[in-house]
Amino acid sequence: MKRVALSLFFLFSLQIGFTQKLETLYSDLEKALEQREATAQKKEAHIASIREQIRPGLPLDTLFNRYYKMYEEYLTYRFDSAFHYIDLAERIAQKTGNETQQNLCKISQATLLATSGHFSQSLDLLQKIDRAHIDSTLLPDYYKAFEWVYSVWSEYSNDEYFTPQYKEKEIIYSDSILQVLPPGSNDYYYWLGEYKARTGDQPAAQKAYEKALESLPINTRLYACVTCGLAFAHKRQGNLDDYEKYLILSAISDNICPLKENLSMQELAFHIYLQKKGGLEKANRYLNYAMEDAIFYVNRLRMLEIARKFPAVVNAYQKESQGKSKRLTIAIIAISALMVLVIISLLFIRRQLYQVRSAKRSLDNLNEKLRNLNAELLNTNNTREEYMSLFLELCAAYIEKLNRYQELVRRKVKARQADDLLKQSSTKMSEADAKRFFVNFDTSFITLYPTFLAEFNALLREGEEIYPDKGEILNTELRIFALIRLGITESSNIATLLFYSPQTIYNYRTAVRNRAKNREEFEEQVKKLCLTL
Repeated sequence: MKRVALSLFFLFSLQIGFTQKLETLYSDLEKALEQREATAQKKEAHIASIREQIRPGLPLDTLFNRYYKMYEEYLTYRFDSAFHYIDLAERIAQKTGNETQQNLCKISQATLLATSGHFSQSLDLLQKIDRAHIDSTLLPDYYKAFEWVYSVWSEYSNDEYFTPQYKEKEIIYSDSILQVLPPGSNDYYYWLGEYKARTGDQPAAQKAYEKALESLPINTRLYACVTCGLAFAHKRQGNLDDYEKYLILSAISDNICPLKENLSMQELAFHIYLQKKGGLEKANRYLNYAMEDAIFYVNRLRMLEIARKFPAVVNAYQKESQGKSKRLTIAIIAISALMVLVIISLLFIRRQLYQVRSAKRSLDNLNEKLRNLNAELLNTNNTREEYMSLFLELCAAYIEKLNRYQELVRRKVKARQADDLLKQSSTKMSEADAKRFFVNFDTSFITLYPTFLAEFNALLREGEEIYPDKGEILNTELRIFALIRLGITESSNIATLLFYSPQTIYNYRTAVRNRAKNREEFEEQVKKLCLTL
């Protein structure tokens, strides 16, 4: 009996000690948050000092190194600035013809594009790099870029079909990273932890992360990444106290560095909301910090993640307000029954009313931020459509140019002006090129509008639906109305893009309209398909 009592006392003491340690960590985090503005100013001053070293007349190699240094400073701080400087660095690499530097720039651009949600563009860049001839020093960054694309893509997809495929790719590239990193380094142990975590061995992942954390200073990006990974390893093992501890450490590191591309703060906010009674104010404040960072960086993935969590916090505010209203009603009834407590009850009511008004103001602020976020996401969607339309208009112009060039060739040959013809640069849109264009267009369009086929056929009469043949993504009729959905309505432009005559396009459009439920408004209805944020 005595041993049991001693054991309980020991466990109780440990719990008290851990709680005090968490309170100390939260205190350190609050101090880091108080210094956010000063830390950001220090970061900007450091970047400005590097920018001042960029002057006209510098050797190209020196200029490349300074542009790349600017990219590294902005990589986890601000997307548009980072992309600007890596673009400048790539231009220098193209001038010098340095293939290693060119590949480094492609890897860096791909990493940035994936971070900002441009996943397919990121993969296109990486796939342009010849793996067989890449410099061995670039292999770690090369594999990390691939791993990062699939990692954030799986988070963004968050479904049962694509996410498992992307996670398999994450594991493959995590293993590839380990093959090219120096064993025993902090970086090696971090990626070993990532590999073990993704393959389900959480205890081994925890040990690897703990090894990676040895001697790492808190003001480094790797420290923030390792502690974040360690937090999730503990969470998967059911150790929520350690999960909370390492999330706090990661959030402190994010704010000290500072890193605007981060995850820990929003995860910590949601953990507090779910697990900490009375922590709604802190959870709301931390989630606002996370949103500020995501907007500053222009990180669409993080904004989307936070947008998914906002409604839960808003509902919690509403429930809290309802609970306070119920307590207020009880207090009024108690006043009627217990007149001797009138003064105390009135003070209590006054306090409760103040808290209700405060909660309502906070709720209004949250709703306003949510409306702003939705507007921003809608603007992003509109911009995407504008770029797609612009791309197709350019394609139409180029195809028309090729057609004119073919006509020129025929005239020159008939006129026996071969010498003049040889002076012209030869260009031809082959059948293979046309087929490749259709495949690229079909794939891009269905990726942007995955529900188009179902919504389009819903506008047609029963039994008149249009489906592509086996092996096709879209057929000619579907491509015509896909272009109309993108805002290209002139038959001449559509004909140019699809290599038909305007009359043929007109015939197709008429035939499909005749199959529609509402023939007169059919094309206007097509323009409004797939309207999503």
